[in-house]
Amino acid sequence: MGLIQKQTIKGTIYSYLGVAVGFVTTVVLRPRCLSTDENGVLGLLLAYSSVIAQLSSLGFQTASMRFFPYFRNAEKNNHGFLFLSSLVSAVGFLLCWLFIAFGGEALWGSNAGFQLVFKQYGPVLWGLSFFLQFFGVLDNYNRALYDTVTGTALREFYQKLFVALSMTLILVFTLNFQQFIYVWLFANILPTLIIAIKLGRENRLDFTSELSFPNKALIKGMVSISSFAIISGFTTAVIQYIDKIMINNLLGLSETGIYDITIYFAAVIAMPSRAMYRIAGTIIADRWKERDMNGILSIYRKSCINQLLIGLLLFIGIWANIDNVFHILPAEYIEGKYVVLFVGLGSLFDMATGVNGVILGTSKYFRFDTYFFVALIGIIIGANYLFIPKYGLTGAAMAAASGTFLFNFFRYLFVWFKFGLQPFNYRNAAVLLVGLIVLALNYLLPALPNFIIDIIIRSGLITVIYLFVIYWFHLSPEMNELVNGKLKQIGLKK
Repeated sequence: MGLIQKQTIKGTIYSYLGVAVGFVTTVVLRPRCLSTDENGVLGLLLAYSSVIAQLSSLGFQTASMRFFPYFRNAEKNNHGFLFLSSLVSAVGFLLCWLFIAFGGEALWGSNAGFQLVFKQYGPVLWGLSFFLQFFGVLDNYNRALYDTVTGTALREFYQKLFVALSMTLILVFTLNFQQFIYVWLFANILPTLIIAIKLGRENRLDFTSELSFPNKALIKGMVSISSFAIISGFTTAVIQYIDKIMINNLLGLSETGIYDITIYFAAVIAMPSRAMYRIAGTIIADRWKERDMNGILSIYRKSCINQLLIGLLLFIGIWANIDNVFHILPAEYIEGKYVVLFVGLGSLFDMATGVNGVILGTSKYFRFDTYFFVALIGIIIGANYLFIPKYGLTGAAMAAASGTFLFNFFRYLFVWFKFGLQPFNYRNAAVLLVGLIVLALNYLLPALPNFIIDIIIRSGLITVIYLFVIYWFHLSPEMNELVNGKLKQIGLKK
């Protein structure tokens, strides 16, 4: 079993442990402990802080994934790479703070979202932004050392666990929202402290400076890539959170809270891809350095078929149970039903096109990824202004889905025509066909009186039928290899 497969499996396990905890937090606790307005505040704080953290990196985190192989030297503490990364991020954070502190009022002073987040909750916003950014620095460094599991575990599982525990304090100690927000902040910064302690114990948290190491050619390359990565990284964050910001501006804080809760179900679909991208970026960067196009194509093909397989199962499972899901949520959240459908379809298409973005972003044509991202922002903002007034929350989801589809389609075409890398074959179409048949069979099942029992039985049947057909027809060699290995371990297969 290769490194990508091992770490993807481990990362996916942590991701779905996080799904279980996140389900309790997002679906059970948050709608009952907080009002829709208060949930909107949390959504906006995460949106703005994530954008600030991404912009503060000045594109260095993206560039470092491509150039870290040139720094890699354990005996010399990787030539001061961690110090350089931290220095760039600190400068970026200071520049962001200065820009917003002295220019924000003039630019966005009349915006209700700006007044709420940057004025009323300013200390929370800046504290969260700083620790999110520094977590990115440490996690990126740890990933470059071929450990993607720790960051995934902290971000996808433990952080959600800490937030869930913070939510229970509202019930136990009857905290008001102004008190709770600081407990919630502490829960979100704990992963940064933990990964720092972990690296320190491994003697990897070394901030020794070696600024003389990079030669002019290396510096020029890093500056060139970083300058474009600033734009692509910023646009990535904007794309991820622009819907919440625009919903707040066009519809209000309560609708933002509803959207923030219901979009969780669609986000579940994309979780396996996060584990894949985290390790694939490091491996593909090494393959580019070695000019190993066959190795890149192999990773590309495996990512497409296996992410489609997993993402489609999750999409079918969620949509087949959509009415059961909204039995759990308070009645006012039903407005977000079709948010799940459209954003889920967008996430599924993103997974089905595999690591095309990683391939492009680590290649010599990385600038084109930036152009695609900028174009995508224009599409999404325009679509939001077109769809939200007409279709409300569903319109925001339609805008996100259409943007994701166009973005990945053109990026797929670029990778195909520029590098000759075409990852799809009959297996991809066959998996889609199996998924459609299983989804159709779902509608033949009668709804059971108890919605919890219905979820268990319906989900179980869908999973068993879907995976059995995929395994029987060998549609995923990696899945068959994994299953056969487990069957041999327990003596059911020779």
